[in-house]
Amino acid sequence: MKNIIKILLINLAILILPSCEGFLDEQPISEISADTFWKTRDDVRAGIAGMYDGLQAVVSARYIDWGDARSDNFTNGGTGVGSINFALNGLTANMGEANWDALYRTISRANLAIDNLPEVAGSDVSDTFRNHNLAQAYAMRAYCHFMGVKVWGAVPLLLESVSDRDYRPARTSAEEVLASVVTDLNTAVGLINPLEAGIYEINIGGIYAMLTEAYMWQKEYQKALDSSDKLLEMNRFSLAQTPAEWKLTFTDPVNSKEAIWSLFWSFTEDGSNALASRIGSGTNTSPFIMDPNLLEEWEQQEDDFRRYLTYDTLQAVSTGAVQFIWKHFPLASNGEPASSLPPSNQAEVRNSLYRLSDILLLRAEAYNKLGDQDLAIGILNQIKERSGLDPVSMDMFSNQEELENAILRERQVELYAEGKRWFDLRRTGKVITVMDPLLRQRQELRGLNVVGFGDAGLELFPISNDALNENPNLEQNSPYSR
Repeated sequence: MKNIIKILLINLAILILPSCEGFLDEQPISEISADTFWKTRDDVRAGIAGMYDGLQAVVSARYIDWGDARSDNFTNGGTGVGSINFALNGLTANMGEANWDALYRTISRANLAIDNLPEVAGSDVSDTFRNHNLAQAYAMRAYCHFMGVKVWGAVPLLLESVSDRDYRPARTSAEEVLASVVTDLNTAVGLINPLEAGIYEINIGGIYAMLTEAYMWQKEYQKALDSSDKLLEMNRFSLAQTPAEWKLTFTDPVNSKEAIWSLFWSFTEDGSNALASRIGSGTNTSPFIMDPNLLEEWEQQEDDFRRYLTYDTLQAVSTGAVQFIWKHFPLASNGEPASSLPPSNQAEVRNSLYRLSDILLLRAEAYNKLGDQDLAIGILNQIKERSGLDPVSMDMFSNQEELENAILRERQVELYAEGKRWFDLRRTGKVITVMDPLLRQRQELRGLNVVGFGDAGLELFPISNDALNENPNLEQNSPYSR
C-alpha cells in the first residue's frame, strides 16, 4: 500500500507543480483535481499524504531557523554569513529563511482536501474516514497559519482553493489569523476520529495541544487550561520518567508515552532531514552551536539527565563549546549517547511537534497568569523532579514574573532545539529583555558598534523579497527593507 500511496503522491505533486510559478497560483489544481482526482479512497490518502509531504518541507529546514536560531539557545558556529546574521539579529529579506512558499503550498494542499473531501464517495469511503481526514486538513491549515503568525505576524489568510491566477492577497492581522486558527482547530475537534491514535498524523491530542498554544498566544489563559484539560482527560499521554523513556520521544515516538504529535521521517522515502545540517551531523560543521551562556548554566546542573542526552558534555568540557546537539539521534548500543552522528545527507530525524511536557509547562504559565501559583509550581516541579533536579517553592520567587521566568527557563532546557524558544520569547513579550543584553555582549566581543537588539520591529522575520516581488499587495515588516 505504501507504494500505491507513493505513486499517487507523485501524481498529485505533478498537479501541484504549477503553484510554484506564482504566489498562490492554484488554477490548475482546483480545476484538474476536482475533475480527475479526489474520487476514491486512495485519492484521499494520497492527497493527505501530499499535505504531510508539504509539512516535511517546512519543518525539516525551518525547525531551528524559525523557532530557535535567533534566541539565546544558539549562536553562530562558524563563519557562514547566514548563521552570523542570525546571531547578530541581522536578517534580510533576501535570505532563504524569510521565504514562506513551502508553508503556503501546504496550506493550499489542505484547502484542496477541505474543498474536495466532502464530495468523495464510494463503498469504502465512510463518513468516519472522510471526516477524520477532513479534520487533519483543517488542523494542518491551522498549524501552518499559526506558524506564519509566529514568524511574520500578519500574514495572508488563505481559506479556500484559489482559481484566479491574478489573486494577490494582502496580509491579514495576526489577531484575525489567530482567530481563524482557533476556529479551524475547533472544527477539527468535531470531525476527528478520537480512536485514531497515530503519532505521525494529527490526532485529537495534537489538536488539543495546538488549541492550548493558540489560546496562550491570544492570552486566553482559562481557555488554554480548558483545552489542555481535555487532552489530559484522554489518559493517553504521560510524562517520560527515565532517561531512556525521555529519549524515545525523539528517536521512537511511536513507543513514547510523552509524544503527542511527531513528524514521520524515513531516509529512504523522504531523503535526509535538514535539521541535522543545522545543529549536528557527521559531515558538516554546525552553523548553529549552543550559546555559551546557556552552556555555562546548564553545565552546573550535573544531575539533569537531559543535559547529557541533549548535547556532547565531553566536548563541552574539553573545548568549552558544543558543536553537536545529539538530542534527536538514537543512543549507542550500550545506552550511552552516540559517539558519532549520521552524515547530513542521511539523517532520519523525527521532529517532535507537540509533547506532554510542552503542554504541561504551558499550563503552568496559564495558572501563574491567573494567580494560582501553587498549581503552577506543582507542574514546574513535575518536570524538574522527573529530570533529576530539586523542586522549587513559592518562597524562592518574589513575584509572578519571577515564577514565569522560571517556567520559561524550564521550557528552554526541556524543549531545547525543538523550535520553541524564540516563539516563547515572542509570545511572552520578552524578546528584547532577554536578547538585548546578549546581543550587546556578542557585538562587543566582535568589536562591533554596540547597539543591542535595535528596533522592536525586528522581533518579526522579514517578508521575503520573492513574495514582495510576486505580490504588490504585500507590505514589508518595518524596519526591514528590500
